[in-house]
Amino acid sequence: MNEIQDSPTKIRESVNVAEELISQSVLIRGDVGSGSIIEATTLQVDGSTQKDSTQFARYGIINIHKGSLRCHKAKIAVLDGGEVHATKVNIQTCKGGSVYAQDVEIKEVTNNLMVYASNSISIDIVTGKDSQFKINYKDIPILNSKLELIREDLENLNYELKDATKHNVSQVAELNLKITTLEDEKSSILNSYKSAKISIQKPFNASNAIIFTINDETEITFKTKMEKYAPFFLEINHNKITLIPTNQTITL
Repeated sequence: MNEIQDSPTKIRESVNVAEELISQSVLIRGDVGSGSIIEATTLQVDGSTQKDSTQFARYGIINIHKGSLRCHKAKIAVLDGGEVHATKVNIQTCKGGSVYAQDVEIKEVTNNLMVYASNSISIDIVTGKDSQFKINYKDIPILNSKLELIREDLENLNYELKDATKHNVSQVAELNLKITTLEDEKSSILNSYKSAKISIQKPFNASNAIIFTINDETEITFKTKMEKYAPFFLEINHNKITLIPTNQTITL
């Protein structure tokens, strides 16, 4: 691979096949070749990212995406069979592909799109069939990595707290606050299905899947019909869980 790392801002007409490009800010006016790797804080691609290309960025803006993007926030005009891992994703049109994020906003979905989210999926219209919209934090690699870091931090902080109670009492309050904050963050991820929502504004034209995962053994799946639905969410009453606005219910 040809690695380039010099100026903080780099403007290129294209990225070659199997090329590696690293810069603080990257603007590609044309296409990103197959097998290439781009690493940047801010990335903008006015053309298309080709299949088997990989992009790492904090903020990614892509016109046509066929590659694999990992970032914090993503804004994509057309997802054409590509893959997106992010915290927040905004896409105009999806023509197949897969999205893994906490919050997902999409204008139009055609066919064969897989969306995995923990907090929310908001879509204006689904014109095609065989797409899957699923709430399950475990399907999102970014969140699994985050949980592992939280577990490691909690283990270290609890060890420090145990030591502080014996030798440095002045640090106890601060350590307890850090532990509580991390425990709350962990709980919000683990229990995200309880407040998550899937909203589809326009009527469905065909069968697609709405899925909420409760735990490793339990999930609710609903196949849509050609009609409009109010937002999907879980109503939890003791050990009974109902997928609103459907009548599908499970008992734990």
